[in-house]
Amino acid sequence: MHYLTKKFKFAVKNFFLTMAAQAILLIVDPQNDFIEGGALAVEGAQKAMQALTDFLAPHPNLFAKTFVTQDFHPEDHCSFKEQGGTWPKHCVKGTSGAEIFPPLQAVLDQCQKIEYCKKGQSKDRDQYSVFDIQDGEITNEDGKKIRDYIKSVDTCFIFVAGIAGDVCVMNTLKDLIQFADKEYIAVYRNYTASLDGGQKLDDFCEENSIKIFSRD
Repeated sequence: MHYLTKKFKFAVKNFFLTMAAQAILLIVDPQNDFIEGGALAVEGAQKAMQALTDFLAPHPNLFAKTFVTQDFHPEDHCSFKEQGGTWPKHCVKGTSGAEIFPPLQAVLDQCQKIEYCKKGQSKDRDQYSVFDIQDGEITNEDGKKIRDYIKSVDTCFIFVAGIAGDVCVMNTLKDLIQFADKEYIAVYRNYTASLDGGQKLDDFCEENSIKIFSRD
């Protein structure tokens, strides 16, 4: 039985590696301000981002394309409490809080096919999704780049991870399924951290038939 288990795991790993070569990895907001100790810390974020780092480190070019989204706010962004918004000031452009979690950034620096996508750059508009779909149209130019890449591939598997699962990850997925086939979308559960511990994201994925992967 032990032999069969090991053999099965090996087969699954080989299948995943083959599939990943045809896939994109979409990492949502893996930024310092969302890590424990940051301005808008999410419990478990450091563990999740370190796990993602450890997964990518041996093969940083595993995926056909990697997209990384980033909140990139002005000082007076509308989402900040000082401006009447919901959140403490976070991910202000030009600050260390807006930078990528350093161990992950070191691995991403080795990735040859990567693109960084900004959101929330206008002071008068919040963007929980890099696509920010309004009336059926993507309003963020960086989101259009991701859409165009997905549309350029016959069968594009999309793996999603990041912070926070119940906010920006979930809103990214809500927009993503408006133009991408849900059958080919999956969330890396243990590479994602949520303010609520993950329940909203799990429920959303179940309701929309989005696959949830957990990797050792």
